[in-house]
Amino acid sequence: MQPFEQALEDWLQENIAEEKNHRRREILKKGLGHGTVEFLRRVWYPAVGNFDHLYPEWEVRDFNNGYRYLDLAYMPGGAKGGIEIQGYGPHARDLDTRRFRDLCWRHSLLALDGWTFLPIAYLSAKEEPKK
Repeated sequence: MQPFEQALEDWLQENIAEEKNHRRREILKKGLGHGTVEFLRRVWYPAVGNFDHLYPEWEVRDFNNGYRYLDLAYMPGGAKGGIEIQGYGPHARDLDTRRFRDLCWRHSLLALDGWTFLPIAYLSAKEEPKK
């Protein structure tokens, strides 16, 4: 198995090179969020050993014709799985009612489109990666 840092860099560069959507390509060039990288480093890569069928910052259109980005999309064989790394601050402590409503609406609209979500608390990925 390739060392994590090299595998991550190769995977990101491959996604950037293959991306035709300008918005997503620019997001990928900025790099992944800290929580996403820690989840990949501590949970995904040790458990799975590769990034096959996994797409970072995946853009989807929801049922309300809005654009949404998933931290990670896992799409083997036509399945649609979304993995969201949720930090306490932006997803709980600092959440106002408008943002809370939007998060609920977002998950509802994407679920109606066949997406299955796996929300991961950042602290779980960081402190309890094997649970």
